[in-house]
Amino acid sequence: MFRTNMSYISKALCIMVIVTCSSTCLSQDTLSPFKKLYDKNGLLVEFIFYSEGNGVYNNGVVIFLTNNNEFDITYSFSLIFRATSIDKTEIVSGYLKAGEKKVGSNEGLYFIPFKDDKSITEVGIKSCKVENHTERQSIIN
Repeated sequence: MFRTNMSYISKALCIMVIVTCSSTCLSQDTLSPFKKLYDKNGLLVEFIFYSEGNGVYNNGVVIFLTNNNEFDITYSFSLIFRATSIDKTEIVSGYLKAGEKKVGSNEGLYFIPFKDDKSITEVGIKSCKVENHTERQSIIN
């Protein structure tokens, strides 16, 4: 009888572990192919990497911007691409309406930083500045 009870307890614990893990293993981050670069005071900057950005061998990066504020903003930041022996910086700036999202080449947010067969090893962001477009006051430095 003791073995039977232990058998049921073991099965119950095993089922509990499986149920617990299956409900917490999939977070929202794993559902999106975009990786966060910046998320402060309502501005979300994400990117996705393309190993064959120009259809041949040069890597590409698409930036995805979201204004989570209830007001219009202007933004500017330096986007940094790093390869094995070189860095390249692109200045990104623009305007987003409240709740607006922008992504891709139509918005000037698609980059192929290295044209000489170098692979992107890192993507970063620095000097991000966001202003309330209506009040023209800085909310992020």
